[in-house]
Amino acid sequence: MSKEKDLNEREERFFGKMKAKAGKIVNDRVKLKELLADTQKKMEASSSDDSLKAKIVEFLSLIMRMISSYLKGVYTETPWQTIIMFVAGLIYFVTPIDAIPDFIPVAGLIDDATVLVWLGKSFRSDVDRFKKWEESNDSE
Repeated sequence: MSKEKDLNEREERFFGKMKAKAGKIVNDRVKLKELLADTQKKMEASSSDDSLKAKIVEFLSLIMRMISSYLKGVYTETPWQTIIMFVAGLIYFVTPIDAIPDFIPVAGLIDDATVLVWLGKSFRSDVDRFKKWEESNDSE
């Protein structure tokens, strides 16, 4: 088995665990708020200011606003499965030991970014709908 295939399989298994955990967290408002706070702390703790970090922070901020709006009941158009997958992505992001541990320079961030990019592409229509809703509500 190639190293790349082995890494992909480990990442899929790990993300599967995060998805199962996300299903539990989504149903617990306190834990969901804690996850959002942990994500915010990790974003702020990142010391690099390169474009990858800026894009990650921008996307994470968007996901956090989507989940917060869902949690508050002000925007409920996001499908349940999308919320579960985004919560799983946040869990993956805040977990220091994932497929490529965060203490490994650059690679740990790229690993997290890969998962976030995949989520963004997979749920693009839900993200786009939320952005439009958010823009229309900001102008009111």
